[in-house]
Amino acid sequence: MRVVAENSTSIVGAYVCPDGFVSQVVYFSQKPDLKWFTDKLEIEVGKENFTHNDVRVASRHGWELGGNALETLEAKAGTNSPITEVYWTRYARTDAAKQIAISLCVGDRSRSGCLKLFAHDLNMVERFCPACKSNLTRS
Repeated sequence: MRVVAENSTSIVGAYVCPDGFVSQVVYFSQKPDLKWFTDKLEIEVGKENFTHNDVRVASRHGWELGGNALETLEAKAGTNSPITEVYWTRYARTDAAKQIAISLCVGDRSRSGCLKLFAHDLNMVERFCPACKSNLTRS
């Protein structure tokens, strides 16, 4: 999971392969702002690549999340406090939609990406979003 945004009360991450292709985007918060999260996704990947029905909400406990999650969550919220996980998995429903991939702007060895989501042709490996790619050609 790559963390793409975090503050003292929430964290957003994307599960990505080494080439930056996204399988799921997750948002953890005790009081998630669902509109903010869905607006962020829709703006970054485009309305044509986002469906509200693909967003799910679940309660999680620190012991379910692995790593240091239990200690971190208990330090912030107290013992046995659940956290809400809002997650988005894109389910392409048409043949045309299945030709579009969602990636995270991860960059390469020479330069970091901006960590925004973007849509592109499935047959291409794109490690930079269009804005960062444009900045590379101008440099």
